[in-house]
Amino acid sequence: MAKILVLCAANPAVNPRPNHMIELLKSKHQVSAMGINTTPIKDVKIFSYPAYKKRNILQELKLWVDVAFRKWEKLIYTYNRLKIIEVLKNCSFDVIICHDLVLLPIVLAHKKKAKILFDAREFYPVQNITNLRWRILFAKFNDFLCKKYLPEADVIITVSEGLKKRYKEDYGVDCKLFFSLPNYHNITPSIAEDKHIKLIYHGAANPNRKIQNTIKIIDYLESRFCLDLMLVNTDDKYMQYLTKMIHKKQLEGKKIRIIPPVTFEQIIPFSSHYDIGIYNIFPTNFNLKHALPNKFFEYIQARLALVITPNQEMTPFIQKYRNGIIIKNFSAKKMAQAINKLDIKTIQAYKKNSSEAAKKLNLDSNEKLLNEMIYSMLK
Repeated sequence: MAKILVLCAANPAVNPRPNHMIELLKSKHQVSAMGINTTPIKDVKIFSYPAYKKRNILQELKLWVDVAFRKWEKLIYTYNRLKIIEVLKNCSFDVIICHDLVLLPIVLAHKKKAKILFDAREFYPVQNITNLRWRILFAKFNDFLCKKYLPEADVIITVSEGLKKRYKEDYGVDCKLFFSLPNYHNITPSIAEDKHIKLIYHGAANPNRKIQNTIKIIDYLESRFCLDLMLVNTDDKYMQYLTKMIHKKQLEGKKIRIIPPVTFEQIIPFSSHYDIGIYNIFPTNFNLKHALPNKFFEYIQARLALVITPNQEMTPFIQKYRNGIIIKNFSAKKMAQAINKLDIKTIQAYKKNSSEAAKKLNLDSNEKLLNEMIYSMLK
């Protein structure tokens, strides 16, 4: 039994990848978890550190000066992360699983004899590349972190083939694939109603994802379809824009609405009452181009038929399991036209195939892989 710390820059009790790792490991190992404002996790010792408060004008100016003079340590060792150092000094671990790039230097500096598994869940040097401020302040910083610290990790995992290839090309590091698979749910596919076919999209209301394109689908859908968007507000201004857009559609008689987000544990059971899960995200950056997100596997686990835009990471799964359709381009009209061609028999067949896929694409498939990585590091 190894002593393992799962560390992230979020709440590990609800953040999917850290939480799934905790669930996989805690039955066989002594697991601790640390993140921002961590809430209790059954059978797990928790540590917490505070979120970084929004900078005032002087702090913002200092940030720009630190970046200009490449004082990267100032960006790493922020006041709120000092608690991490305290925990690492007072506790010893056999393995530390680090889920965020900016935390990796801290972990490596204070790991003692621990082995380090780093989760490169996205390609960090272009993390928020569409944001001008981020490009100026953090793109070179993340590049520096990757060059200096990735080679020091004992194992690196990532979420898709595209990210794995890019990390090898740019930084010479080998990554293992570790898909964002959810817990298995014993769900019987719901029966679609011919005149009330329910579509769902769920995720963060992030401007990079251009969710307005998903909303536009409703303009071309037949009246037998309705569309719910379960959005997590990460940007007030963008959320207001989407809300106004949907309200306008509703006044036009369109069957579309924003619904409140459910808890992390309820996403799959809640979604299982729908018929079709849609993914209509334009690849505005490298990470979106090579995305293989939680929602994709959650749709499958919820026994939904899938309708996706051409995504080179998701396409092989749809082709293998025959549980949905792949649109040829990113047009809202084309997606709606393809959905309009679906009849109940076809939708039900896709849902049945998702049910078969769900038996394989779940957390149990990751358990063997994760334990193999843990044991290989401890040899």
